[in-house]
Amino acid sequence: MPEAKPVKLRYAAKDAEYYPFYCGFDIETTNYIEGDKKLGFMYHWQFIISDMKYCRVFTGRTWGAFFNFIQELQEHYNLSYEKRIVIADANLGFEFQFIRRYFDFENDDFFARELRHPMKCRSGGLEFHEVLTISGGSLAQLAKDYTVTQKLKGDLDYKVMRNSKTPLTGQELDYCINDVVILGEYMKYLWDAYILPDQRIPLTKTGILRAECRKAGQDLLGYNGMKEYRSLIYEAYPDEKTYEIWFKYLFRGGYVHANVLMAGFTLFDVDGDDFTSSYPYQMACSDEYPMTPFVLTNFDKELLDTKACIMHVRFYGVRRRWAHSLESKSKCVALEGSKITPIIIDNGRVAQVQMMEVYITNVDYELYRLYYDIDSMEVLEFWTAERGRLPIFIRKTLNKYYKQKAELKQRLKNGEDVAAELAIVKQKVNSFFGMMVTRIELNKVVYEDDEWDFAEKALEFDEEIKSQFLLPQWGIWVTALARRALMKTCALITQEIGDGSGEDGAGVIYNDTDSLKFYDPKGKAQKIIDAYNKKVDEALKASKLTAPEFADLGKFDHEKGYPVKRFKTLGAKRYLTEKADGTIEATIAGLPKQSILKIDGDPFEAFNYDGMEIEADAEIKNTISYNSDLPADACIDGEWMHEESCACIYNIGFTLSLDKAYYMMVVDAIEERIHKYGD
Repeated sequence: MPEAKPVKLRYAAKDAEYYPFYCGFDIETTNYIEGDKKLGFMYHWQFIISDMKYCRVFTGRTWGAFFNFIQELQEHYNLSYEKRIVIADANLGFEFQFIRRYFDFENDDFFARELRHPMKCRSGGLEFHEVLTISGGSLAQLAKDYTVTQKLKGDLDYKVMRNSKTPLTGQELDYCINDVVILGEYMKYLWDAYILPDQRIPLTKTGILRAECRKAGQDLLGYNGMKEYRSLIYEAYPDEKTYEIWFKYLFRGGYVHANVLMAGFTLFDVDGDDFTSSYPYQMACSDEYPMTPFVLTNFDKELLDTKACIMHVRFYGVRRRWAHSLESKSKCVALEGSKITPIIIDNGRVAQVQMMEVYITNVDYELYRLYYDIDSMEVLEFWTAERGRLPIFIRKTLNKYYKQKAELKQRLKNGEDVAAELAIVKQKVNSFFGMMVTRIELNKVVYEDDEWDFAEKALEFDEEIKSQFLLPQWGIWVTALARRALMKTCALITQEIGDGSGEDGAGVIYNDTDSLKFYDPKGKAQKIIDAYNKKVDEALKASKLTAPEFADLGKFDHEKGYPVKRFKTLGAKRYLTEKADGTIEATIAGLPKQSILKIDGDPFEAFNYDGMEIEADAEIKNTISYNSDLPADACIDGEWMHEESCACIYNIGFTLSLDKAYYMMVVDAIEERIHKYGD
């Protein structure tokens, strides 16, 4: 085994040290499914321990062998609370379910955001860490982005029942071993890139970025400057009640919606444009962020153009102007209908209502005036703050990575082997938004006495905000500004070409956060998109982002593969495309992209408003069943297998169905269109 001196980490327990080893742990399991009973049994484990000079993978077939190995490991390194090793796990929630009754995990050194899914847990000197929450994506994607060793595919048939004595071929063993070698290589990357330089063990990718931005702030502002900055953040932070209201009613994500007049049809020659880095552009260039504490004041329309504003408002007699419904029902404090103006909900968004009570920003209000005809409004509360740009150290760090991303993209085009490096930098850029909208969670997931539970209000809000260095209102404004950019463009295109109700059927068909899909046979939309891109050029110059690497930042670009031969949508996150080369792709929430191809016949025919089902034996979607009430036993291929606690990953089917009200809207729109213009 490798030998090294343990090192102290500044942001860890003061009296603990860590061996700088690259360790990983993984298991392979076989399923036993009988009626409602779904069990899993470990038949192979693998563990890697390595350093710069030494690498060894240990394997075994039983838990007895594993715990003998663990005992030797602990004795060899004298592992304890004071001396630890970090063990990477790709899916700690799964492995934890099997080992949780064999270890005494420390309650005060346990971190999870969801029940049954720890991100960190420690028993003595063994500290297990979930790493996919740091890398993002799957183990295969982690390997592609970060490691030399790549995940093997198709070499281990999970349908085969195995026990601890089932022979494994060389290929099957390689499959098992590769998974932990990847984890070992990734741990080397984390030690070199973050653990030693930052003196902390990362838990999430946004946590890594947050630490980097804090350091950038300290380097730029100095100790006293950063102290003053933190004081300003604390003063501008909302109180606990306001914070909850903001995230429940004021924060809105990207606008994702389908034009109901064009849903259910197979459409031809559909074009598409999307923003290049919509959120990073708004973070880098906008000067409309609230930068001072919000102050309650009397409503004044003129302030909407000069201040960052939050409005608690009731709108009366609300009717959408086009087939695009703007506001999400889930973001409404209250909705009331009347005989004259009944409530109409279009796939989760408000099309019509007599009274709608909402919290909105001044940015949202601009879109309300565009998309709704409103009889009157009553402003219940009105807050204002001074506008400005995000802190310079945030923007500088973001711009640094965006520039690196652009440079790497160009090098990749030139034939250089920089794909892995590019993927890492892309993740950095994308993580900025995640960092902006990370919520304070006062409730804590706890695992104690072999039970999972939520400890409500386990943390104090006022104590938590003392450690914050970003304002939640900034994350709210990022999404609001990006929605405005998308939806103002959508409104201009709709005014120019229609909303799909005309005889030529032209109109915007689908919106998804940073993209527009539209049918525009006369090509009128392009001048609107060009005009928008010209304004972006002006904003980039004002932000001094004139280097060639920023030339495309925030601009609309023609979406790759468009126009498509066929396009069909049945609502938000539900659409099919057929590219010019005949490739069919599906974007359906909860369904892998290529799963639609497992359907017999034309997928466009199967994908319809009457519903769609894909059977479990198509092997397109998995879920996990956790069995923890009693020890599990089963006879598999002549051997009795035993687990104190286990989980089973198994295939499930997929059913697509439409909400009844939306179903009727789609059917009515189809019938009306057929009546007007023919089939």
